[in-house]
Amino acid sequence: MDENDRTTFRTSARLMFVFMLLLGLPAWVLVQAVLALIAGRVAADYTNLAVTGVVYAVAFSAFTVLLHRKTWSSVDVTGPALGLVEKGRSALLPWQTIRWTTIRRPGPFAVLQVALRPGAVAPPGTTLRPRIRAGQPVYTVNVGLVRPGTSVLRAELARHLPQVAASERSAPAG
Repeated sequence: MDENDRTTFRTSARLMFVFMLLLGLPAWVLVQAVLALIAGRVAADYTNLAVTGVVYAVAFSAFTVLLHRKTWSSVDVTGPALGLVEKGRSALLPWQTIRWTTIRRPGPFAVLQVALRPGAVAPPGTTLRPRIRAGQPVYTVNVGLVRPGTSVLRAELARHLPQVAASERSAPAG
């Protein structure tokens, strides 16, 4: 495979901003409602409450995007290996060591799980730590907000995974 046969899936800054905005607005409303209950009064000026909520949510979203941008998830699908990055930690897994991959959960909460073959040793330069699931290491990376998207990621993974027996290709249930 040549250098042009490389696809990198990165978290989209625009999608992350919108996602944080949608999380910030309900949080602001909830905090204001709790504070009103504690104080024993009802907010009379809903316009002021709405404006301050929007300002808070935009500031919160922008600050979160700027602060955490370097630690976002990415998946690098290259010729010799699969590169995973999560929270600033990375792993480079050769395709021959991968037993199965699966994308679980829909939408912005989707995660990519990559399991290694039994007996496969994780590369020594790995800083992303796998979880042990059913006795085998499984790497987990958040991919819900990556671009080009999870459907393209599925297609790229299917194209790059080595041909294995059908029983090994499917992920275990659970």
